[in-house]
Amino acid sequence: MRSRAAWAAMAVGCFAGVGGAQLLPGEVLVVYDSRVADSRAVAEYYAGSHVVPGGQGGLAGVRRGVRVFDLASSGAAQTNPGTVSYQAFIDRVRNPLRAHMDANNLAQTVRCIVLTKGLPHRVQDTNNPNVGDSPSGQANEFGAGDATSCSVDSELSLLWLDLDQRVVQGSRLHNGCIINPYWRAPRPIGLFTTRNIRGPKNFVVASGLGQIWQSDPAAPVENRLTQGDIYLVCRLDGRTVADVRGMIDRAQNLRVDVDNVAFILDESNSNGIADAVPNGEFDNTDPTVTRFGDDFEQTRDRLTVTDKRFNPANVFYNKDAGGGQFFVGPRLAWQGTVRLVTMPVVLLATYGSNHSGLPLTTGGASGGGVYADSFNYAPGAIFNTIESYNGRDLGGQGGWTGGGGVPQEQAADFIAAGGTFAIGMVWEPFTLSLPDNLILVRNFLLGNVTWGEAAYACLPVLSWQQIVLGDPLARVVRSGEDIDGDGIVDVEDVHAWHANPRDINRDGVANSADVAILWDTIRFHEQLQMTRGRE
Repeated sequence: MRSRAAWAAMAVGCFAGVGGAQLLPGEVLVVYDSRVADSRAVAEYYAGSHVVPGGQGGLAGVRRGVRVFDLASSGAAQTNPGTVSYQAFIDRVRNPLRAHMDANNLAQTVRCIVLTKGLPHRVQDTNNPNVGDSPSGQANEFGAGDATSCSVDSELSLLWLDLDQRVVQGSRLHNGCIINPYWRAPRPIGLFTTRNIRGPKNFVVASGLGQIWQSDPAAPVENRLTQGDIYLVCRLDGRTVADVRGMIDRAQNLRVDVDNVAFILDESNSNGIADAVPNGEFDNTDPTVTRFGDDFEQTRDRLTVTDKRFNPANVFYNKDAGGGQFFVGPRLAWQGTVRLVTMPVVLLATYGSNHSGLPLTTGGASGGGVYADSFNYAPGAIFNTIESYNGRDLGGQGGWTGGGGVPQEQAADFIAAGGTFAIGMVWEPFTLSLPDNLILVRNFLLGNVTWGEAAYACLPVLSWQQIVLGDPLARVVRSGEDIDGDGIVDVEDVHAWHANPRDINRDGVANSADVAILWDTIRFHEQLQMTRGRE
């Protein structure tokens, strides 16, 4: 499982109470193709029949007010779902989208692009089309500074950059990946200006020519890639249109029960310590430019020590290897001893098929390919696993069984089983680009930003292999702060707290610290309303 790119370490074949305070519907552009029935059906359900004609009709739209763009209206040739060449991506997706946004003056208005089921999600390498399906082959390409395979979604996040044309030190920018300027950001995307989004950007090598690029910190500000220069590109996709509808529905009015949801953090062969430096564990590898920390342990400690608004007893962390140490749920029957979690899961973070030792179902199937089917899920459940191809099987692409015949779990299976949000990888990404669970927990489940914002804040790099599944406008209301139970956190909850004090932070007393949590949530949105777009 070791990558030939030595520094990459391993290939893992592996705002409450104030409406419209964050990412707004009018800042979201839904991209669909009316020639593809599934694409039109998903767009119509999400945006409404009044803006997506020719479908079922009579649908109000789950997110009225979002903008739409029909690729068919551009005159570009239709793309098939699944995998597309780089040139076809440019001609049939990127350039038509650019032209539409230009014609409608949307470049600085839109902050989020939503792709729909039926559109492609994988872009092939330019000179070795499907090399990304081979961990060793991808390592060779990457080590040579010539890896151009990526997800459609991640490439579109840098919509206005001609990555395939721009040359820096003899290498084109679509080789390798680019440090995400929004990575680790705790604030909503709307606080960052878009005034320079169309301008040229200067880049320098961050690690290995043609491998990892970063914005040139010495460039004039208008020529730096900043947080406001990217689009949050999310996807409404799954096995069936019904699965996608279910995923969308579960993201609405999202109130999470802080006392009765489980967090799964399942490592393997770990020391269980939040190490300060890289130590070779999948969640804690080099290079420094994309490392946020020892992710599983840091996430565990955030939930059980630093911020205990969710019940720490329901944080299931395991560091050990072996099939008997693998977390599974009760919806499938298992052979022998397993680590069983019966309560609804809100975060599924695991090594998955890369776990050293996997359980078997009573029918003899490896748990590595079916574990997501076994859990009960809370509304708002997130899938973020260390499996290189867990986002491959969309558009009929099928899963990946290159690791000695052990299948990898798929984000699409998780959505079909009742999940709400997922981050997947479509080609071999290496551990250098793994999404950070700590940021997902901090910004989304414990924070106040939307799913689209939290998901992109956890991605170290862009122009690479990740896809973000789920309604980007969704946000969490925690039951512990929703004192009056009306689904929002506002000043009425402060009044309700004073009438019946509650120990929100679980420190053993109900006091001013708990009220401060309420006010922090309320003021977050009030301040955002006042300051949004002023930077």
